[in-house]
Amino acid sequence: MKFLKSVFLGLLVGFSATLLHNIFPPFGLIGAIILTYLGVKVSEQIFIFKRYQIYTSLAWLLVVVRAGSIGFADELLIYGNTSGNVFMIGGFLAILFGFFSKTSFTR
Repeated sequence: MKFLKSVFLGLLVGFSATLLHNIFPPFGLIGAIILTYLGVKVSEQIFIFKRYQIYTSLAWLLVVVRAGSIGFADELLIYGNTSGNVFMIGGFLAILFGFFSKTSFTR
């Protein structure tokens, strides 16, 4: 059950960040990268084990890669412009930074 919850969290964060990155050009992009980082950190706080954080990150990556590729009706959600490229690279770096940064448990 935790596996499904972590995958759903990754799908939700990826979908939200994909739609947010193109709104209000500098602020939406910054918000999407921060949302990605916070999604990975929340996954670590909720599920404690690193493997669920990996599942969340892989689900985020699945959504972002699918949104960045051309669909059946030639639709594209993440364009190959500066904003799209910075979102892809910055989001991946935010996931890595969130995964390897140390957290303090106050439980």
